[in-house]
Amino acid sequence: MAEDGLLGKKLQIVITDANGTVLEKMPEMLKWSVEEITEEDKKYPLNEEDEWRTVHQQGFKGSIEGQEINEAYDKIVDMKIEHQRKTGGTLKFIIFTTKIYKDGTIQKYKYPSVTFDGYSQTADGNNKPMTNKINWQSINRERI
Repeated sequence: MAEDGLLGKKLQIVITDANGTVLEKMPEMLKWSVEEITEEDKKYPLNEEDEWRTVHQQGFKGSIEGQEINEAYDKIVDMKIEHQRKTGGTLKFIIFTTKIYKDGTIQKYKYPSVTFDGYSQTADGNNKPMTNKINWQSINRERI
């Protein structure tokens, strides 16, 4: 069982364009997910009892979901659409994460060459805020 002081308490996310220009501050996070992408090679040599397994790191993927308090999500989608119309290519971003733990430990990561897809927006009506979700994928994760 984890000690209370080691449980993650705060997550900050900053998204920049490929040149490092910070986009709108990301709204309050409702959900953040990240998982590694791997590819596996297995070999079963003749006359050997053990299999040989190699796992190749392919990158990371996840999603960001939050309430719409500014145009951060729309800005990302508009930028990537405009870039594709002008160049035919895919616009890259950078995600920086900072995790602050209750014991004061700070853990920072940089996800380079991020591409976004799967944007969605929902509204529940009444006085509930609109929420946005966008999927992302990166070639790597670097501890900074």
